[in-house]
Amino acid sequence: MNFGSNLARIRRSRGWSQEELSLRSGISQRHVSFLETGRSQPGDKSISKLSRALALRGWEQRALLEPLAPMSEPQTRQAPDENLINAVMQRAFPWPGYAFRPDGSLLTANETLSKLLDAASPKQDLWTATAPEAGPNIYDLVFHPNGLLRWMENPEEVLPETLRRLRIEASSSPTIHETLMRIESYPSVRSLESHEVLPPPVLIERYKLGPISFSIVSVISHLASPGELEMERLRFESFVPADETSEEILRKVSR
Repeated sequence: MNFGSNLARIRRSRGWSQEELSLRSGISQRHVSFLETGRSQPGDKSISKLSRALALRGWEQRALLEPLAPMSEPQTRQAPDENLINAVMQRAFPWPGYAFRPDGSLLTANETLSKLLDAASPKQDLWTATAPEAGPNIYDLVFHPNGLLRWMENPEEVLPETLRRLRIEASSSPTIHETLMRIESYPSVRSLESHEVLPPPVLIERYKLGPISFSIVSVISHLASPGELEMERLRFESFVPADETSEEILRKVSR
C-alpha cells in the first residue's frame, strides 16, 4: 500500500471521517483528502501532526512511513525471538497457554497445555490432527471436527465468541481472511448461524476429559513492542482456572 491508502485505512480503523481527522490534527480536510488520494505528499510537519492525532502504534507508524522511504534503503524486520516467546509462555505456568499470530498460527505451547491435550487424546497429536497445510493453528484446534469441540461442554457460548475474535482480526488484515474462510467452512460454524445467543458477561469455557471436568477463563495479551511489526503481531493466550476445583485440577496436571 502507498502512504495515502495506509492513512485512509488507519483513519477508518479509528472510526473517523476525514473531517474528524482534520479537526484532531489541525490539517485541513482538503489536504487530508489530497494525502489519501495521492494528490499530495506529506511533509515532516504533516507527518508529526498525523502521528500525534492518530496516536499511532509503533507498527502503524512504520507501515505508514515505509512507502515514503527511498527505494534503495533496505527495509528490515526483526523476526520474533523464539527464546523470548518460550520464556514468556512458560511463565504462564502452571496455567495452560500458547503464543500465536493474529491468524491463529501457533508459535509455541507450554507444558501444561500439552499435558491437557495428551489427556484428551492420548493416541493422537491434536495439533497435527487439526492442522491446515500451513501448520498448527489455534482456531483449527477449536473448530476442527477432530479438535477441542469434542470435549467442550458449552460450545454454544465459546464458539461464537471465538469466531467473533477471528472476524475482528480479519477486518483489519486481509491476509487473515484465508484463515477465516477455512474456519467458516467447518460444520461447527455453519451450525451456529441458526441459534445465535447473547455472549455472557464473562466467558467461562467448560471441558470434560473423561473423569476430569474443569472450567477456565481465557486471558489474551501481547508484548509492549517498541515498534517492530512482527513483535506487535504476537499474541499470548493463557487459561486461568474459573474456580477452586479447576485450579486444583490444573495444578495437578502441571505437576
